[in-house]
Amino acid sequence: MPAAWFAGLRLDNIDDHECSTSLPGGWRTQNPFKTMYWAVQGMGAELATGAVPFAISRSMSEKLRMFVVGTEAKFVKRAKGRIKFTCDEIMKARDAIEESMETGESIEIDLHSVGRDNSGEVVSEWIFRWNFLVIERS
Repeated sequence: MPAAWFAGLRLDNIDDHECSTSLPGGWRTQNPFKTMYWAVQGMGAELATGAVPFAISRSMSEKLRMFVVGTEAKFVKRAKGRIKFTCDEIMKARDAIEESMETGESIEIDLHSVGRDNSGEVVSEWIFRWNFLVIERS
């Protein structure tokens, strides 16, 4: 989280339909080619997919163990300026958590995040494979 703070990562919106994050352009987030470094984009994209399951877990009496077990990225365009990442698969995450709660088994799902620049053009597309397991609090 210190790196995310240093980079200026923001959680812009979280609701029942989508989660969005953003990162500013500039010296803290850019590579020598003056575009946003791919790993910085990964922080924004991951938070867009992971903030909702985390928020869901805060309202549960059980404990949610969640971690990333895989990731893929596609870089479509040079990322310059503020980049906004959006994940609109909230119900998919909620359903997976409920399935783990019912079965007691770990559930793996892929959640997608899309990064867009200020003009709305896609700069990167991300897939994070999350593993969720609901366990009783001790």
